[in-house]
Parts: sequence; C-alpha cells; structure tokens
Amino acid sequence: MNQQDLERAIRKSGGGPNALDEADDLWARIDLLQQTGRYELLLSQLVRTNNKSNLLALVLEANFAYQFESRDLQLTYEVKQNARQKSSIDFLRRTPNEDSVFFELRLLQQARSITEVIKVQLEKSKFYRVVMGEQAEKDEVERMKNTIVSKVQDKHGRPTKFFSTAAGVINIVVVDVAQSILGTVDAHDCLLATHGDPGVEEVYRRQVFGLFQGTHPGYPEHVQSLAKTYEHIRNVLHGVLFLFKERGTGLLTYRIEQYLMWNPAMITEVRAQSVYADLVTAIPRRSEP
Repeated sequence: MNQQDLERAIRKSGGGPNALDEADDLWARIDLLQQTGRYELLLSQLVRTNNKSNLLALVLEANFAYQFESRDLQLTYEVKQNARQKSSIDFLRRTPNEDSVFFELRLLQQARSITEVIKVQLEKSKFYRVVMGEQAEKDEVERMKNTIVSKVQDKHGRPTKFFSTAAGVINIVVVDVAQSILGTVDAHDCLLATHGDPGVEEVYRRQVFGLFQGTHPGYPEHVQSLAKTYEHIRNVLHGVLFLFKERGTGLLTYRIEQYLMWNPAMITEVRAQSVYADLVTAIPRRSEP
C-alpha cells in the first residue's frame, strides 16, 4: 500500500478536499503500521474500501493501532480466542504483566433521527440548535448499550465473541462515541450505560439499567428480563472502553482519548489498575472541557 492507494480509497469512499488534506498525516501513521508487518489485513481492507462508513471504521482501527505502536506497545490484529469463535476479535495486547487484553472496536455514528433534525433546521436558517431532553438522552444511552451488546452476542442472545475468561484474559468492547448525541457524551453517560442509575448522582439518572448492573428479586419483570439479556456480558466482559476524539483534531487523523468502565464482577481493582496503567500509556483519559 502507498499514499496514492490511500488517497484513491478516500475519494472512492466519498471523501472531499478536506479529507484529502489529511492524507499526508494519515499516510504517515499507516506507513508506521505497515512497517511492523502485523497489519496486512487491515491495510488490504482499507485500500479496497469504497464506502464512507467502512472507511471511517477502518480509520478508527488504524488510529487506535497507531497510538499503541507509536509508543512501542505492540498489538496483534484479528485474533481468535478459541475454535468456537467464528469471527475474530480486532486486537490483542499482551501487557508486561502477561495479561492478554482483547479489544473489539465499534464506531457509533450519529443517530439518523438527530441528523434529520439538524437537516430540517438548516433548511430553515443558517443555524441549528438541538436540545436533548431526558428521554432523548436516555434513548442515546440505550443505543450505546445495544451497540455494545451487538459486539458480544447476536439478536437471539447467542454469544459471538469473547468465549474465554481464563486466567490472564481481559475482554473489552471499545466504542467510539465521539459522534453520539452531537458529540456531548460524557462520563455520566458512560456510567449509565454500564452501571445504570445507581452508578451516577440523582441528577444524571434516566431510568437506565446498566450492562454490568446486578439484579434484585424485587425488580419489576421487564428489568429482570433485561438482566437476563445482559447475563453473558456480565460473565465475560471485563470492561467497556469509550473513545473520544481529542478536541481540535481532524476527521481522519486524530488523537483518541478514553473513559474505561470496569465490570466489578469480573475484575479486581488491583488488576484493573495494572491493565489501565498499560492502556493509558497509549490512550490517555479524556480531558475535561
């Protein structure tokens, strides 16, 4: 793959002058990955893409890998935990403490409903303003949850990823939420998605049952049903890594920041701190506005 291949893929995927302006910087990152010899599959997919959504998803993977590799933290691309797993997991990071950290990535794009609201308002004036009410915020948190669930099990609840919880294995779903809720996702939304209402102060509660939230016999039937739906996730997923673009960075070439929400049923605080210390070397915690 060379820079001309990259620029051709950007154009085929609908990228205009602004996207092409970032080609030089993006190529420098991709070339670094190419020199490692471990990302042939990622680069071959990138060079063939002709779809905007697919391009953005592959660029996310490239930027994610770059932040590790540029700090001399090696990743393995596309791995399986065992023979039962039909599809692979995006990345494996073996830490200095000999943990095997598996990362499965997903780009969460802006909801179509919000895009339509903006379009209508722009047709009426040069400006738009979307006020997200509590119900709309809850809907977006539920969409985040559904995205995470879809990376672990199918619509029938059958597991599709993360079949191992052996000693030394850490399973993490990674969700880029930079575009969700007009880019206003914060730590409270991430806590709501993973730990539900009990995980946040009352002012931030939206009647959300979290993916890692424990159940109780006194909960109503619909909550018990949700708890059952999330049972596999609670038993195999150690955490969810929420990604954000560093403020002021580009569409294709950007720095990633994160909030990492742990599943206390699957990992101790001491072990979580060890894994996090390795991760934050590559991907820093989200900076406050």
